[in-house]
Amino acid sequence: MFRSLFIRLMVTYFIIILITLVILGLLLSTFFMDYTFNMKAQELIREGKALNPYIEMYSMGMLTQEMLYNYFTTIDRFLNTTVWVSDGLGYIWLAYSASREDQEKWEEQKLTEEEFIQVLKGNIITKTGQFGGRFSTPVLTVGVPLRIRNRIRGAIFLHSPVQGIKSTLNDIYKNIWWAAFISAGLSVLFLYWTSRRISKPLIQMNEISREFAQGNFNRRVKVMTKDETGQLAVNFNAMADSLEKLEEMRRSFVANVSHELRSPLTSIMGYIQGVLDNTIKADERDKYLRISLSEAQRLSKLIDELLDLSQIESGQFSLNMVVFDVNEQIRRSLISQEERINQKNIDVEVNFEDEYCWVEADMDRIQQVILNLLDNAIKYNRENGKLIIKTWKHRDKAYIKIQDKGVGIPKEDIVHIWERFYQVDKSRSNKNTGRGLGLSIVKKIIEQHEQNIWVNSRLGEGTAFIFSLKSAKKPEKNR
Repeated sequence: MFRSLFIRLMVTYFIIILITLVILGLLLSTFFMDYTFNMKAQELIREGKALNPYIEMYSMGMLTQEMLYNYFTTIDRFLNTTVWVSDGLGYIWLAYSASREDQEKWEEQKLTEEEFIQVLKGNIITKTGQFGGRFSTPVLTVGVPLRIRNRIRGAIFLHSPVQGIKSTLNDIYKNIWWAAFISAGLSVLFLYWTSRRISKPLIQMNEISREFAQGNFNRRVKVMTKDETGQLAVNFNAMADSLEKLEEMRRSFVANVSHELRSPLTSIMGYIQGVLDNTIKADERDKYLRISLSEAQRLSKLIDELLDLSQIESGQFSLNMVVFDVNEQIRRSLISQEERINQKNIDVEVNFEDEYCWVEADMDRIQQVILNLLDNAIKYNRENGKLIIKTWKHRDKAYIKIQDKGVGIPKEDIVHIWERFYQVDKSRSNKNTGRGLGLSIVKKIIEQHEQNIWVNSRLGEGTAFIFSLKSAKKPEKNR
């Protein structure tokens, strides 16, 4: 029944508001009841004290009974009040009521000591009830001392029916509960709008996530607020963008890997088939077998690069950090590429700031970086071009620069060169086209060292790669 988030929000919020309104209504009802009874009692006490001078004048013969009863009538008209005046022994010697029969019945009655003794002591009493069974319905009674010549000679009691007070309270209660019902109705409308506003993006996320599970990454959540739900929607859309991009990269990766693997395999199978069925002449077999071997080596290198990239991205390899001279490593790398450099008649310019450039890094991985960058610099350099290699130190870092004077990279392609299998086909011939994995591996290795790599390139002028490593002091054994 409550599986829907929207319904759960509605029910939960409505129950909270309903409980709040009920508690508030009960508290207000109790407050107004106490307040109304207290105000009524204060009015009766005030009128009782106001009657004291008239009763004193009546007892001294200065006021007739008719005039005194006129005062009683006025009080009764405004406060619906019965008046008793008792002497010091508790006998009612003056009584006024709208009912003549009740008035005559109460005169000369004697009050119990409990009913008037506290008043004779000078206290003001307030009671609610039937006052010893003398009234058929509950009344609010106040008793004030009767002072004659500054001495307490008796008590003045004023009785007002509770029913009249409750009628006033009922009107107040009715208004309170009407306000509560109207508030509850408005709350339901507001809750519906709020709950829908909160739950709608979450419902959309739930629906869209199911589509993600089926491979559809095109839909996005509509962002309607800037609160936590809105931020969640923004992050969800960002995640969707990443998943869509990742899916595109996966498809591109599979397509590129399939193409890169198929090309050498096709060549190898074709040449081997030609040898087996004697399509290739005997004197040319060695040539094509060497080509097949070269293609197999290229295939093996591609697989190694893919495995390296996979291990780096998954964090399955740890760096073997040692201190070594990166200048010496560059020298050895240049020697290993000497034949290729000579084939293109490239002029090599080496500029080391110091004879030694000690760094702390994984020697094998940095060797892989240098060889990849040298491979690019040689591959995309011009015939009779120039290769510039430079190292220097600044603060706690060492910097290595490998620059060629080749065709360069178009500006719009620079941001993509670190992507797997990305190739700048517009400026590179098919002969020179690589697999598009080398720079991706280079960047991952440098990032694994928590260092940076930059590229500066101008079309037709060449490309320079610069990367940083952590500088180190010369190890003790080499001093």
